[in-house]
Amino acid sequence: MLRKGLFAIVMLVLCFTFVTAETIKGKITKIDDKSVTVTTKDNKDGKSYDLAKDCKVCKSGKEKDSKEEIKDGLKSEDLTKLPAKGLNATITTNDAGKVTEILITGKKKAAN
Repeated sequence: MLRKGLFAIVMLVLCFTFVTAETIKGKITKIDDKSVTVTTKDNKDGKSYDLAKDCKVCKSGKEKDSKEEIKDGLKSEDLTKLPAKGLNATITTNDAGKVTEILITGKKKAAN
């Protein structure tokens, strides 16, 4: 009986841990060394997120569900020269709300 109760508590804690992390799909409209601004279908004005110190920047690969890490990270040309309408990306945050990964999902369009 005690084991079942402890197991239930552990599972509850694990579920809350996984729920607090968030994945946001949208367009990056502004980025600097400390934050990134993302617009979504629901939020056209954009929301700013703080960047984690170990934030990874990746690009989606040619195969589905594959990604390759960008060596230059936040200093890469993809992020320093953002298109006027923004850059399609998926942002992953941790439980503190800081961005841990930026996955560039769309092809870069010419800046207008």
